[in-house]
Amino acid sequence: MGDETYQVIYKGEILPGFDKQAVFQEVGKILSIREDIAAKILNGKRVVLKKGLDEATARSQCILLKKAGIRVALGVPPPRETGSKPPAPLPSPSEALAPPPSRPSPGVDSAGSATAKLDLDATAGVPKPSASPAPSRIPFEFKGNGSEYFRIWVVNILLSIVTLGIYSAWAKVRRKQYFYGNTRVNGAGFEYLGSPAKILKGRLIIGGLLVITGAASHFYPMIHFPLVLVLGVFAPWLITRSLMFNAHNSAWRNIRFGFKAGYGQAFKAYVLWPVLAMLTLGCLSPYAYCRQKKFLVENSSFGKTAFTFSASWKDYYRILMVASLIGILAVAAVAGAAVLFAPLAILALPIYLCLYAYYAVHTGNLLYNASRLGRHRLLSTMEVKSFMMLVLTNTIATALTLGLFHPWAKVRTMRYKAQHLALIAAGDLNAFAAEKQKEVGAIGDASSDFFDFDLGL
Repeated sequence: MGDETYQVIYKGEILPGFDKQAVFQEVGKILSIREDIAAKILNGKRVVLKKGLDEATARSQCILLKKAGIRVALGVPPPRETGSKPPAPLPSPSEALAPPPSRPSPGVDSAGSATAKLDLDATAGVPKPSASPAPSRIPFEFKGNGSEYFRIWVVNILLSIVTLGIYSAWAKVRRKQYFYGNTRVNGAGFEYLGSPAKILKGRLIIGGLLVITGAASHFYPMIHFPLVLVLGVFAPWLITRSLMFNAHNSAWRNIRFGFKAGYGQAFKAYVLWPVLAMLTLGCLSPYAYCRQKKFLVENSSFGKTAFTFSASWKDYYRILMVASLIGILAVAAVAGAAVLFAPLAILALPIYLCLYAYYAVHTGNLLYNASRLGRHRLLSTMEVKSFMMLVLTNTIATALTLGLFHPWAKVRTMRYKAQHLALIAAGDLNAFAAEKQKEVGAIGDASSDFFDFDLGL
């Protein structure tokens, strides 16, 4: 049973309510094939899309493909009978389309049903790619502990107070280096390479702008609104530079991450859509949130390979609608009970924690599960109940210790997230890392300029 493999079978149906073109595009990303090839596969009948997978990988592939808009099923290859002729190899998505009309040749898929044999290689200009190995699940690990981080945390606070906040830039670097270094995947930890001086420069710039704006508004109240507009126009550029700084100074195996976005994209993500969300009394908030996440992921890269993001605004609306419904029902129930017995109003806290856990878990899982790096992807499996208990115990312990439990709470949260996060690697991750190193060179080759700074957030 331990060697049993599974298949992902397309049942020949695109789910109702999904746009065909969008489905072809998303399925193409998931299967790492061209969009036109995905269209030819999905316009056909029942076919095996993936084979030779372990159960966890096969189930996660089914979830992703269903979210993309196609009906799929999990299958197990039939056992091979002793002395019988081995079955013909199953067609893969890269092998093809329906047979030529002149020579129809029905085949049999893994589920035992007759299907038309696919042959994409008959399509002009479409080369036959070599078979790719089954994806492997590589878990994230977090090796930090509360006692170690407590010492760093206490020193950071004391020195920041003594230096009137100047040391806070160095404190941020120490904190990030600790959490990055203790977060590992495939045996290698992440690195944070940010310069405290540049973080301090960013904070001085922001602080100076706030002081100037405040003073000008105090002495000349009529220019307050124009100054706010100017800062709003300037903010997307500052945010983009900060994101570039943090990505550029994050690395894994001597390969830096990257972030590159134009001002127009940043303006839409952080000014236009949030303003429209406010003007619509929050109705556009899930859409604005989705656009921000898409902006962050699709403008990020590892080496020269860009990330992609497949979640849609509909996914965020579903999460918000369920959370809102739960909240309304819970608040109504507590309010009604509190009328009869006032102390029951204390139930408002667990209700808030439940809603927070639900929203954080579902949006967090969606963010990771919809993100891909080339042929590799992430898998997040956080659960509402366990995360809510984590938040509840952290909150109670931090309150009872007057904040001294904060370092342990931070470490516990990071460990929980790492335990529920894995990289589904489509191929040898070591070879992928070596390829990226050849593309971008070592860390020491990176350059920076005067405008390379961090907002210090």
